Amino acid sequence: MEAKITRVLPVYPHSTFVQWTIEDPENSSLYFEVLRSGSPSGPFEVVSGVIPDTSFSFLDSPADHFGLTNHSWYAIKVTPNSGPANSFVSKPVAPGREWTGLKGRLGRKARHDLAVLLEKLNGVPLLAIKRRRFGQRCSVCFNPRTKDSLFSSCDNCYSTTFEGGYHTPVKTWGKVDPVVVSQSIDLTGVTETAMFGITMPDYPMMEAEDIVVETRTNRRFVVKQKVSTEHRRVCVHQDLQVSELSRSDAAYQLPLTLVE
Repeated sequence: MEAKITRVLPVYPHSTFVQWTIEDPENSSLYFEVLRSGSPSGPFEVVSGVIPDTSFSFLDSPADHFGLTNHSWYAIKVTPNSGPANSFVSKPVAPGREWTGLKGRLGRKARHDLAVLLEKLNGVPLLAIKRRRFGQRCSVCFNPRTKDSLFSSCDNCYSTTFEGGYHTPVKTWGKVDPVVVSQSIDLTGVTETAMFGITMPDYPMMEAEDIVVETRTNRRFVVKQKVSTEHRRVCVHQDLQVSELSRSDAAYQLPLTLVE
């Protein structure tokens, strides 16, 4: 088992967004704690409380405004269901060099300006829903021999093969661009696929097969591709190429009651 922090990102005005992933071949039931220190060698303090494996991120708001003039290092403590004796801590990670000095301040302001623009002017409320890629496998449909689902549709894991299917949704704002129809030709003839573009802040970091929900209409999209856009070589938002899910898709049965 291995834990890896994939994102440590200063967020306006004085918070830090931490995101992680777990390599867990044994498909354990896990819980996490976020640790923080002013030095990569510690000592570290717990700043999150206990986080279940339905979550993949944490927003830290330290009183002394880490991230602008000071450095802070974050680590994830992972405890499996076998008990604290088998827990381990990930490698400490701090915001990268691009978040120091003037460049860091400009990037942070650009991210803030984008968030305000999307919320106040041309954006719509979204839910970013990460597909589960670690934790316990589905008790209903997972086949340990073939490592896939026994059924074409499963109400327990929504065809992801992991218990619950997806992580806790995260509220955000974004802009949904008009549909673009792309054509491909194969042995069956011409196939048309409707693709949308979604622009949203660069946290949480999305991947292919994750879900984005436009909350006002309950339209649900699956991420096909992501393109990161930079401001002065600092990434401030992500452009997602998505396709709209059919109403019969298992992801439409996903409840959206638990929102960070």
